[in-house]
Amino acid sequence: MSDENLQPNVIDHREHKFAMVTKSVLNDEKVLTKPYEKLVYAILCMYAHNKTKKSFPSVKTIARKAFCGESTARAALKRLREVGLIKVVPKYHPVQGQVANTYILLEPPVEFSESNEGDAQDREGYPLD
Repeated sequence: MSDENLQPNVIDHREHKFAMVTKSVLNDEKVLTKPYEKLVYAILCMYAHNKTKKSFPSVKTIARKAFCGESTARAALKRLREVGLIKVVPKYHPVQGQVANTYILLEPPVEFSESNEGDAQDREGYPLD
């Protein structure tokens, strides 16, 4: 077996799209208590514009991507709004009424950084297990 076969495949992010998700939210063990809440947050991050932090997926799309029902996705969105991670801006049509939402990612509240204070890190800031 050659050394070439022993090398791990390194992902070249220039060729693969990726999403940036706030580490303190993923690392949280106190504020968000259900896995689908973090998953819905990650999905919003995936769809969010890098500068405006606005995200436009439908509840149906969020539920499909999170492998959950629409009511579960709505509950997660409600929780994310309650804890201050997102702002929900309804979009209205003059005849049809509310037709969609814009989700704006907010700076995580201090509770998220406090919940991660005890995490050990190496010199480069990577978590130690």
